[in-house]
Amino acid sequence: MHHPRHDVSRTQFQLERFTFFTDGVFAICITLLIIEIKVPNREELGIFTDAGLWKYLSHTAQGFFGFLISFGIIGHYWSVHLRIFGYAINYTTALVWINLGFLFSVVLLPFSSGLLGEYGSDTTMFLPYAIYVANMCLTGAMNIWLWLYISSPERNLLTHKISRARIELGLYRSLVVPVIFILALIISFFLPVVSRFIPVLIPVILHWGMKGLERKADKKDKDEIQIVPGASFH
Repeated sequence: MHHPRHDVSRTQFQLERFTFFTDGVFAICITLLIIEIKVPNREELGIFTDAGLWKYLSHTAQGFFGFLISFGIIGHYWSVHLRIFGYAINYTTALVWINLGFLFSVVLLPFSSGLLGEYGSDTTMFLPYAIYVANMCLTGAMNIWLWLYISSPERNLLTHKISRARIELGLYRSLVVPVIFILALIISFFLPVVSRFIPVLIPVILHWGMKGLERKADKKDKDEIQIVPGASFH
């Protein structure tokens, strides 16, 4: 593990640059999603009536639904990244590269989402959805790596000590997205249309399914909280 060699007084500034760069990447990715949804050209498609426009929109509804799912997922991972780095008071070179790996998986999402939007309506094709799910799994795996690296007590990157229950809660929450998408991929071989709606379960599980684990983590944190030397709270 290599720590940066600049003066320690610059650590906070460097962490801010770190998070600002990440925020910028997320903002670009979430904007690129909508580019794949194009306004229909009335001359090329021969759309001159409300009925014709409605027919076109109904055919592209699945692509728009995919956009909503991807928008929600990218927004979710941005909020997770925000919470993770709320614990960070220091960083290492390894953390920089792990974060770049995480961002690599995120910048692939507009491509895999666009691929699914283009070919997803053909329920006889499984490769587009498989690529999309693989992208989700990669992002989930990188998110897990990022969380476990930062939360490790041995690395001394935290503002304060957190309980083992809190670390496990972060791990379980990180597993929800890839597990649900793998389940959806399996179901797609038998019920392709139904499988597209399986990801709707993600916010339900994250919001309501983790309540017990969150209460346990809160209790353990109160029992074990300990300020890391040199840390301060505002």
